Amino acid sequence: MINKSIESQAREYVYDLKNCASEFGQNTLEGWEFNLVTDVEKTKMEKDYYPTVSAHPAKEMLFEMLKLVKMKLLLPLSTIEHGFDVNSARHKNLTHLIAFNPKMHR
Repeated sequence: MINKSIESQAREYVYDLKNCASEFGQNTLEGWEFNLVTDVEKTKMEKDYYPTVSAHPAKEMLFEMLKLVKMKLLLPLSTIEHGFDVNSARHKNLTHLIAFNPKMHR
């Protein structure tokens, strides 16, 4: 996965996400949320929601991947995402991009 470009990783992620939604009877990704999370938050979300789709790109490419995924799905970035700063203390520990549907609890 290290040698893959961020563009191909985002394309693969969107493909997996659409397949996952389809497997669970959803024609669209309506209602799905995308978050950048830490390892601990990812584990908690996977326990609370099913299904989830996560990716672990290189840390410096994490936000770029989120932007590409949302662009491919024609979703706007939130105001929080527009102010994302990779070097801020608040965002330094983020390591995963995770998608989940909050209506689908375990």
